[in-house]
Amino acid sequence: MRRSAWITILGAVAAQTAIVSTAEAGPSDAVLVGKVRDSSTGEAIEGAVVVVTGEKLQGERTMTTNASGLYRIQDLPPGTYEVTVLHKDFGAGNKRSGLQLRAGTVIRVDVSLVRTGRDVVEVEVPAPTVDVGSSATGLSVDKEMARRVPIVTPTGKGGANRSFEAMAEATPTAKNDTFGTSLAGTTSPENKYYVDGLSVSDPGFGLNGTGLSVEFVEEVRVESGGFMPEHGRATGGVINAVTKSGSNQFHGGVYANYTPGQLEGRREVPVREGSTLVTERNLGWIGDVGFDIGGRIIKDKLWFYGGVNIARQVYKLTSSWNRVALGPDGNAQVDPDTGFTITERIAGTTQNYKAQGTSVQALAKLTYSPNKSNTLELLGIYAPQVSGGNGTFGLDARTGQPEVNQIAGDYTAIANKYKDHSADIQLKWNARPGDAKWNFDTIVGWHNQVNTALPVDGSAVGSNSGLASTPGVIYRRTNNLFDPMTGLPLDPMDAGYRQVHSLLDFIPLPKGAPAGACDPRTYGFPDGPDGTTAMGSTRDVVCPINNWTSGGPGFIYDRHLNRAQLRHIGTRLARAAGYHVIKYGIDFEYLAYSSNRGYTGDTLYRENVTGSRFDDFRQYAFLSGPDNANVLRNLKWNVTSPTIGGFLQDSWSIMDKVTLNAGVRYDAQYLFGGDKKLAMALPNQVSPRVGLIFDPTFAGKAKLFVNYARFYQMVPLNLADRAGSGEPQLQSRHSSAACDPTDPAMANGICTTDDSRIPVPGTPNAPDQYWLLTGAGKTPIDPKLKPQSSDEVVAGAEYEVITDTRIGAQYSHRWLTRVIEDMSRDEAATYFIGNPGYGIAKDFPKAQRVYDALTLFIDKRFSKNWLITGSYTLSYLRGNIAGLFRPETGQLDPNINSDFDLISLLANRYGYLPGDTRHALKVFSAGEISLKNRQAILIGGSVRANSGGPTNVLGSHVLYGDGEAYILPRGTGERLPWNFRIDTNIGYVKELNKGLRLSITMNIYNVGNFQAVIARDNNYTFDDVTPLKGGTMDQLKMLKNTEGNPVTPNPNFGKPTAYQTPRQFSFGIRLTF
Repeated sequence: MRRSAWITILGAVAAQTAIVSTAEAGPSDAVLVGKVRDSSTGEAIEGAVVVVTGEKLQGERTMTTNASGLYRIQDLPPGTYEVTVLHKDFGAGNKRSGLQLRAGTVIRVDVSLVRTGRDVVEVEVPAPTVDVGSSATGLSVDKEMARRVPIVTPTGKGGANRSFEAMAEATPTAKNDTFGTSLAGTTSPENKYYVDGLSVSDPGFGLNGTGLSVEFVEEVRVESGGFMPEHGRATGGVINAVTKSGSNQFHGGVYANYTPGQLEGRREVPVREGSTLVTERNLGWIGDVGFDIGGRIIKDKLWFYGGVNIARQVYKLTSSWNRVALGPDGNAQVDPDTGFTITERIAGTTQNYKAQGTSVQALAKLTYSPNKSNTLELLGIYAPQVSGGNGTFGLDARTGQPEVNQIAGDYTAIANKYKDHSADIQLKWNARPGDAKWNFDTIVGWHNQVNTALPVDGSAVGSNSGLASTPGVIYRRTNNLFDPMTGLPLDPMDAGYRQVHSLLDFIPLPKGAPAGACDPRTYGFPDGPDGTTAMGSTRDVVCPINNWTSGGPGFIYDRHLNRAQLRHIGTRLARAAGYHVIKYGIDFEYLAYSSNRGYTGDTLYRENVTGSRFDDFRQYAFLSGPDNANVLRNLKWNVTSPTIGGFLQDSWSIMDKVTLNAGVRYDAQYLFGGDKKLAMALPNQVSPRVGLIFDPTFAGKAKLFVNYARFYQMVPLNLADRAGSGEPQLQSRHSSAACDPTDPAMANGICTTDDSRIPVPGTPNAPDQYWLLTGAGKTPIDPKLKPQSSDEVVAGAEYEVITDTRIGAQYSHRWLTRVIEDMSRDEAATYFIGNPGYGIAKDFPKAQRVYDALTLFIDKRFSKNWLITGSYTLSYLRGNIAGLFRPETGQLDPNINSDFDLISLLANRYGYLPGDTRHALKVFSAGEISLKNRQAILIGGSVRANSGGPTNVLGSHVLYGDGEAYILPRGTGERLPWNFRIDTNIGYVKELNKGLRLSITMNIYNVGNFQAVIARDNNYTFDDVTPLKGGTMDQLKMLKNTEGNPVTPNPNFGKPTAYQTPRQFSFGIRLTF
């Protein structure tokens, strides 16, 4: 029957709608399912024709109901659809319009047909909101919400071009961390990132490898838990960006956004004791411009879509010299509120720098349907990004922030030249055989990354010229103003008396400054209330500096990463004691990682706190005989990892009231080291998933659900590169009287010989007197090693209170079962890879991370010109490991972080983790007010409030450096305060012509310019210390360093290091057609 004939027989109908399991839908598409019945008998109607049309669909999709009256139409791109149901024996049919389908969901439309009536009845019905067949948790952010609601701060990661990953922060259990968005108590590298089902996760470190702008995205689908076996290889969540497509109608637009730094609110600057060199970071400007366009090449056959986005970020870094302010009595002045020494800015010392970067994104997409049974889609993305060099600082692509917060060093030593490129290509084939009982999806894709951090002169890793041949030197001498035995102040002439460095030790006074502004002058401190000297004896350094870096930038790298992937998924609709949607899949990934890295000048030197020596703190080297070291200019490995997996799952609907989702996933990963030999085998990753959902209303208006799932984590290739290939490292010690590594002649001469070296203490009978082994060759691996995994139980309830609006409550309990980490029993002489607490590592503590969260939420999608999404989450997160990176220090070495490395580091690791934000409130809303003459006002906003996280009491470790030793149990420090943020959006829209719209918008972020503390200095001391196992704050007074002397406390301990981003204005203009 022709469609024109069908339209003439549409009549009165009765219908029911519900959402069924996301287990049935792919991550990028939606599915329509349902049952057609005879309204008079309730019996199923076989042979009814179901026709689906929509702007995102080439032609129409049709299916005939089977003997059970069931139909299923899948692979529908997110969008708005019309559904028509007809049968030759019934005088009336049914046409439903306004069905909004979201990615990864399944809409169920049950229809009852009547035999009478010839009048056409068309009903616009919104899609239901309660997913009565799924126990997954998460959020979908469609393009309406992304454009109308201010979610991402321009200066946050991905803020310049509004990356799809940044949109995930709107999810109830989501939290921004150092490297992205974490979900449900995990860390961001544990997530799986997709674009149209193509994995774009960084093969080396697990981060998002392609930060695609939401300008090219139809919808961002975030699944934070409870997802079915189709998704695997991640203990975090799944974040999938569904890109826009062409259509039969030409559409697109041009746009520009600009965030000027001149309008930025007052920025709170952390006050630091000893910070006579002060750096203020302010926004210069952030902006992006771009266009996109889509349409048809051949109607209903061949569509195209593409676009380009160019974004630029510029930050202003202002550095100025300060000196200790002296009073009339010659004593240093002290702030009575903070206890800090008051400093005064020296005129003529202000210097201005910039940190800036440019990124470009280009996307092209073709969709081809040669017939009704097949669709081919070709997607290509290229996204280069460069920053730094030419006198400017770079932007760290992993965090989106300037590479420096404090300009405390030579430009050549603290700046890098970055290149971060990504490229993606994917071919997707969807096949729907004529009987529509089967559906097949096949994806072939490739993800590529190039990430380099080189010296600002561009010299290559391992080069013997330029800055690549200049060693980096870290200076960190501390004051020693008290006698360690008596506790009394020392006189400058006493043995052991020591002051920190003066700025003049490293750089000359700027030419515009008054002569002698930093020259030594003797001064003391006012007496304390008890008559004692408040801060030690007299001193003469008026421009002190606690830390300074000279020479080259130290660690540099050149990385090339690839991820080839093949996936095939088949789906079948069946009936047996209800109806089933059975899905199977197999997928294969081949990861390759080429890493070339080294230390400039072969070695990164670090001064000890007394200033008596320099240590080879970091260098690649090995021993070929007693005290016979071979230092390497660079280290390069090529590592690979094939992974194969498969899954089988069934979504079983019983009597249209209960849905049982059950399935299992199997994965096996193999990692090959730089020697091409198998380094690690992780087979038998069996992931059971089961969920039960009950609809108490029997009408798709509510659900009660519970779900259990096990998740396994794919091991990023950084482990195979470092531990699976070998990373030989040595340390030696040099007398500062004999070796000055900043002097090129010494750095290439005496500093490389035993003439300047001093014996390593504690090794009088060892064959190696001058060298300490801190890294070796290929790391041994427990032969019974198990993959990293976590388990989760989710329970909840949802109810549709009014049309398009649902409320709900969810409880999540997620815990780590095993982790993979490197460990050492002999203080870094040798390491091994294992599962802490199991196998050969059973004498180490078990890895623990337990997350409990209760979430209350409301969700109203955009309809009738407004939307609202809000949530409140009460959560607890505790353990002895945060995840695949260390938030306290920012160390990103998945599976080989320092958490379990040394016996001497294990004490006090268990406690509240950095992500332990007890209370989190998020509300996002937007509306549109229609005016006369085809005009409208846009209004949007968001309110966010979070309680503060825990802080720690840290010290330096003799081998691992600052912030590695937990002096007191984790989380003992003072908690951070609550922080609040209100963002608003206002805009004006004018329809210039039919389909041609001009919009002008203004976003205001942090309207109240709240400046709450968001980070504190956790370093109690920079001395090398041994943790006080189970200690308390009162015991800090008795803390001694590893040499047996009282530690020098960090005067900045517990003081703010960062505040909330100040108020910012962002302006946008957009022309769409």
